[in-house]
Amino acid sequence: MTVNNQSDAIKLVLTCDLGASLNKIIAQIYPDAVPQVITMSPEVADVEKESVKGLAVDASSQDAAWVGIGSEYYVLGSLAKSIFGGTSAIRDLKYQYALPKLAGLLWLTCQHFNLKEADIFVHLLLPSGEYKDGKTLGKQLSVALKQGIITPTGKLKLKQRNFYVSLEGAGVFSYRRRTLDNAYYRQTIGMLMLGYRNASFTVVKGGNHIKAESTDWGMNWLVQRFVDHTAVGLSKDDLRVPEALVEASLGNCELLRSLSRKTKSADIESDLALFQESLHLARREYCRALVRWIRNIASVDEVLICGGTGEFVRQELTEYFEQEGIPIVWNGGVNIPTVLDTNNLGSRLADVWASHINHIEMLDQHFSYDRQQPLVSEPQPQPQKIVELASAKSDLWKGYLPMKEGL
Repeated sequence: MTVNNQSDAIKLVLTCDLGASLNKIIAQIYPDAVPQVITMSPEVADVEKESVKGLAVDASSQDAAWVGIGSEYYVLGSLAKSIFGGTSAIRDLKYQYALPKLAGLLWLTCQHFNLKEADIFVHLLLPSGEYKDGKTLGKQLSVALKQGIITPTGKLKLKQRNFYVSLEGAGVFSYRRRTLDNAYYRQTIGMLMLGYRNASFTVVKGGNHIKAESTDWGMNWLVQRFVDHTAVGLSKDDLRVPEALVEASLGNCELLRSLSRKTKSADIESDLALFQESLHLARREYCRALVRWIRNIASVDEVLICGGTGEFVRQELTEYFEQEGIPIVWNGGVNIPTVLDTNNLGSRLADVWASHINHIEMLDQHFSYDRQQPLVSEPQPQPQKIVELASAKSDLWKGYLPMKEGL
């Protein structure tokens, strides 16, 4: 590990999940400050420099930013959507807009902690198909910070001390490994991650990754099917649609009713009946597609299911895996402390929170810091500590990308 330990500057540790429906960061002043969740809407818009002149950004809202990187300028979050027609770029690779998104989130984090300057240690989660892009991205961020990233409050005064990349789902897998102890190495475990943009299925056998596949079957696919079935002028890009579908699945149909563009009460109720029927059909189609796909990948001893979309179709997935006699461990058993989950994101934080735990453990090891207390003070079940085998220690550091000063 090549991390400069000579600086007395504040150490800011960030674990980042650039989700298609929400950007999430767990940030912490190292070593003992309480971790905080920072979020920002996923929309991004590339703009001209003149477009951000005088553009007011309320940092306290935690949902908007703009950044200048070289000659390129970007508006992010709610401002990107409301003013510049920004999109969440679901069809694009996460890597494509990762640099401005990270820059915007870094600025929001500094505003949140009232930091003027700091040394930063970044841990980024990327899909398996984009994992190798992480090394290039780390260098790009380092160069951008040295050149000076422009923000609403001036240039970011941050020094990148390390940039670490891991696969999405690695946090959940590592948490489950600790719980199972040595039994982890005797099982074949599948992990189904269901996000807004896509679905991925990873298989680990004997502690080794043997297969990883992904598809476009995220929540976005289900929303599109719902819109197609209703055929009453709804748009899959209308953020009210997925919110209404989630609420309807919980028994609250008011948001679903509000999607109707009709004016007469009878017509609105007719639309509501259509929406409910279309939602049930779209859910069935979605789960059939998932099950068909999973069957062709591998047989497993247990499956870990995580992601917000997984919760949305929890009943259907539970019924399928129970019929197959395959135990489900939701979110790998990761517990989200209520004091951390200030935005009520629940299981959507499972992977990034477990990954942040790993990140802090790696820094503790490097800095020889003897941590006596958990990262949060709230009582919660902790995964069993295990004596690391040489292979386990190697896994912990797999994907670590040291960034030396001057790169």
